[in-house]
Amino acid sequence: MQQLEEPIIDNNKHYKPISLHLSCLLLFGILAFIILGYEFMGVPLEGLLIISAIIISLVAIYQGHTFNQIQDEIVNKFAQAMPSLMIVLCVGGVIGIWVSCGTIPYLIWLGLKSINPQYLLVISFLVTCIVSMSTGTSWGSVGTIGVAMMGVAVSMNANLAAVAGALVGGAYFGDKYSPLSGSSNFAAVVNNINLYEHIRHLTYTTIPAFLVSLAVYIIIGFNSGDVDVATSSTVENTIQEIESLYNLSWFLLIPVIIVLVGAIIKKPVVPVLLLATTVGLFIAIFYQGIDFKTSMQSIVFGFKVDYFIERDHITVSNGITTLLNRGGINSMMSTTLIIICAFSFAGPLVLTKILNVILNKFTQIITSAAGLMLSCITSAVILIAATGNNNIASLLPSELFREAYEKKGLHRKNIARTVEDAGTVIEPLLPWTAAGAYMAATLHVNAFEYFPWAIQCYAGLIFAIIYAITGKCIAKIDDKKETTK
Repeated sequence: MQQLEEPIIDNNKHYKPISLHLSCLLLFGILAFIILGYEFMGVPLEGLLIISAIIISLVAIYQGHTFNQIQDEIVNKFAQAMPSLMIVLCVGGVIGIWVSCGTIPYLIWLGLKSINPQYLLVISFLVTCIVSMSTGTSWGSVGTIGVAMMGVAVSMNANLAAVAGALVGGAYFGDKYSPLSGSSNFAAVVNNINLYEHIRHLTYTTIPAFLVSLAVYIIIGFNSGDVDVATSSTVENTIQEIESLYNLSWFLLIPVIIVLVGAIIKKPVVPVLLLATTVGLFIAIFYQGIDFKTSMQSIVFGFKVDYFIERDHITVSNGITTLLNRGGINSMMSTTLIIICAFSFAGPLVLTKILNVILNKFTQIITSAAGLMLSCITSAVILIAATGNNNIASLLPSELFREAYEKKGLHRKNIARTVEDAGTVIEPLLPWTAAGAYMAATLHVNAFEYFPWAIQCYAGLIFAIIYAITGKCIAKIDDKKETTK
């Protein structure tokens, strides 16, 4: 304890120390403030983070830090996050132009055309995997394709809880694993790692969970026997409307191929996304016949199906409007604002060394790397259950455990993977969270009912716990290179 009371030294200047008790009071007090304000009072998260940043900044001033030091620390955090912030904005543009040029509608069309009643669970899972990987959004996938698939399930008198679970699991496969996902980008931002590096490390938990889910759904379908039921008219109408709106061809997949190849050969994300956006722009103009102004508006403000209505004087259903109206750089501004506010809080928090004081004591109690990783997993689960916000569940464990991980020789991308396994994909399984409430209302199945069937969501967490205990598939820090055992 005496070691914790020694003054903090920075650039040969002494600052007032912060005791363990005061550090805990500040950190957990602010955490309680954020949880109560966001969860029970409905206060915007951005405002809570800014107030928390002010409180921590006052503590830094009390210690003797100057306004310039606080500002420099925040700016330093922004500088580290800037590449990922650029990715977040590019992702919005990519989604908008991919809808405009027909890439995303073509992927949806392919998924719907492949429906086989006997393997409804498998198809439901795979279709939402495809859509969520293409768009990076779980809510959008469930709110569009998910609704159509539930219509199929109703017409077949299928197990609605099982279909809903497969849809949620598939949707969160992409929400977690797609380079277009906001949660994946946020986890990479707060841990200051390359997005593709983060996604590659997610492979160790995400792909095994995918394979287990697929195997279970295939076995269930194999044992279900023949189902002599016509495909839902909802799906047929969606297929017909996509065919009437777009010229469909295999080369609409070129923008997707560009992103996938860029990821495989490890090219910088932003140039790859800009190239995919440019190719999508040319396809929209020269193949779909969408004028330059509308195509550019899709990049900035998101695609609007009203363009087809005005150009072709046709009528489209509300379902296809919901399916296609999405994307745009503007759609990512709220995520960008949260990131900015989060780092305004994280900057002075790091400067005060509050986390260091807590971790110094914490790591004296937890002596093993396994214990540290299990504690990080537990923290993320508690935070997502308490706040229902995966940004908080990503930010706080990332800041709290980063230094302790590095002292144990563990790379910070382990934390990024943990907050996804224990936060992002667990959220829709809890009915009191925003994601759980949305999924239940959209699919008309309670979260506790589809929980057992959403295998993708909790299987990854199980693998994460196994890896923590066994030490397998954990990235280590090495002086010359980083390795994963």
